[in-house]
Amino acid sequence: MAQTVLIMTCGQTDVQFAERDVKREFEKGQVGALHDRMQAQPDSWVLVDSPDLRGLSIREFPEAPWTICTPKLDAILAYLGEAVDSLLILETQRNIPTDPRFAGAVLEKRARSKGIASVRRCAYLGPSDRNLEDRDSPLDAIIRRDVVRRLEEAIRDALHDSRSVVVATTGGMPEVKVLVKELVRLHAPPGVDLDEVEVDDGARDSGQPDKAVSRKRVDPLEPIRLRKQSLSLIEKGNLIGAWGAVQHLDAQSHPWVLVVSWLRCFASSLPFETPLPVGALSALGHRRMAVRAALRVELALRAGDIPRAVHGTVAFFEAALWDMLGERIERSTDPKRRRYFRIKSGDVPSGDKLLRRGDGSEADRSRPFELKDNVDGVDWYWVYDGDGGPAARIAQYFLKSDHLRELDGTLRSARELRNDIAHNEPTPELMNGARTRMEEAHLWSTAGTFLGQPLVRLLLADLGETAPESLLNNLLGEVRRRLLLGEARCTV
Repeated sequence: MAQTVLIMTCGQTDVQFAERDVKREFEKGQVGALHDRMQAQPDSWVLVDSPDLRGLSIREFPEAPWTICTPKLDAILAYLGEAVDSLLILETQRNIPTDPRFAGAVLEKRARSKGIASVRRCAYLGPSDRNLEDRDSPLDAIIRRDVVRRLEEAIRDALHDSRSVVVATTGGMPEVKVLVKELVRLHAPPGVDLDEVEVDDGARDSGQPDKAVSRKRVDPLEPIRLRKQSLSLIEKGNLIGAWGAVQHLDAQSHPWVLVVSWLRCFASSLPFETPLPVGALSALGHRRMAVRAALRVELALRAGDIPRAVHGTVAFFEAALWDMLGERIERSTDPKRRRYFRIKSGDVPSGDKLLRRGDGSEADRSRPFELKDNVDGVDWYWVYDGDGGPAARIAQYFLKSDHLRELDGTLRSARELRNDIAHNEPTPELMNGARTRMEEAHLWSTAGTFLGQPLVRLLLADLGETAPESLLNNLLGEVRRRLLLGEARCTV
């Protein structure tokens, strides 16, 4: 198994002429001709260590023998301590005056002289190619698809057995450099140590040697790209996917990651690791369970997750029921009596519709309250809130909420769908039918929204939320603002 794999792109300055203590680049218009002479006369040149100083560019070779150097490869091997097991060279071999078409062969020879036994080369642009792009084809206007395929196949094959990967996009075209980095990130096996290096020209610093420098922790492009990617996922309702894209970033260096973390905690019903800020984001921790449930339905519909949206729609009723019950009853603080409740305001449950008689009859099972104990003159009840009778009776006779009762009736078919999803495989046919039934019941709109539906708005208004249809847009607007500013607790 390969230990360390080096992937390197090469360009016009990877191979240079060495003259005593000076290295000299090939003049760009003569690069192809000089490479052709080296290829045609392999016995006329030798490889030497790269000098530190830089001289004027060279238009033609002097009399043989020529001394040739590879300053970028030498700097990378010095950075790695020459501990490279496998090298992939990505090169061009075009028949144009500016192409360094023999650079790959020179780098291979240098690498083998340094003890790298496994060297592969991929010419992503060959002798019959001219341009990287095809302006006449929209799909090929930046990089031709066949070029992308060549690069991807070469990188995938080079990485399949790697444990450590170093990518050095030190030469070649800018578009290719970006593509190679992304392909390496894509195909690097899980858990592989990945480093990205660039080579600083030492000649700019008083004749120092070229030096390879790691860029894996300071590349400003990746966090910017990930801000855009995570924002796109969030706006499509995929909160956990957005967190998966950015969770490797340090939140202290990139504070906006905290916003994505809050959204992930909300989507997973996990406690927030840090307090939510005041404002639209506080809706994630809204005191009303029904508001949180409704937001989850809206996000599920955006994501096209019909099973989750069905579950959430039924959960919305249950959350609203307990939001209203919480104003009338109080749970026992005794850990052994957590299902016991006392009446803290309003009339106690009584009569034929609410209070169980304990006779085990079918009618009795529809009554939602059962008197369990009396402690110091306080009655404690067990509350049954199951689908159908008990919940409906709580809504109609105890809470006396017309909107909650109407939602309970509307949800009868939805509860069947929820049970089908919970206990069966949610097939595409079942989910298509679920969407239709939800829309026909006016629980979801035909545009795939929930918060703006009339019954949902009325019920949330009963709970004190006056503009529920704006909740998600306000939330996403604040998320976008904070991600674009790159902050979590911004005050701008």
